[in-house]
Amino acid sequence: MEVEVAQASDLRLDGSKVQARVNGRYVSIFNVKGELYCIDAICYHAGGPLTVGDIEDVDGKACVRCPWHNYIVTVQTGEKLYQKLVKTEEGKLVPGGWDSVGQRQRTHRVFERSGAVFVVVDEEGSFESDKYSSDEACGRRLVSSGGSFGNPKPNPFGARGAGGQGRGAFLGMKNLVSRVTSGHLFGADGKMPFKKPQQ
Repeated sequence: MEVEVAQASDLRLDGSKVQARVNGRYVSIFNVKGELYCIDAICYHAGGPLTVGDIEDVDGKACVRCPWHNYIVTVQTGEKLYQKLVKTEEGKLVPGGWDSVGQRQRTHRVFERSGAVFVVVDEEGSFESDKYSSDEACGRRLVSSGGSFGNPKPNPFGARGAGGQGRGAFLGMKNLVSRVTSGHLFGADGKMPFKKPQQ
């Protein structure tokens, strides 16, 4: 089911982002050169606040770098990228080209309609980011305590769009959405905590 997470004006600028909680899952929506992308906001590797960083170009791909372990993840496909090491003629190892280890971070469908931004959570298959995607302790590190929580606006046409054959608009009311366009992390700088927080 599609869930409204933001106004289009919140994501109008290139590089802007919105953190949201949809169907219990922490996600981030990015504007990259006018295109919207949505990925799980919590890093698949160790539950870090992956999407607090800015978008950076890595080998022509828009990526976020996790502040905990510097893992680089593409916002379009959720792939983890790494830079190969190559041996020179002198036998030294130097940075080579970029490669992917495959999709680790779940991506979701996002679109704009009538001045609003909607997310459709992808729940098919299994990805490594699933293990942390709804973790409350990880979410507290991602979303500031001042974030507003409320009910999203469900699709008035039901889950299947304007045909009205969906399960009904009111099912979306149980999904909480947190819209945070600015804020801070618990731990302030997003660095990995020394001790696992109490749940």
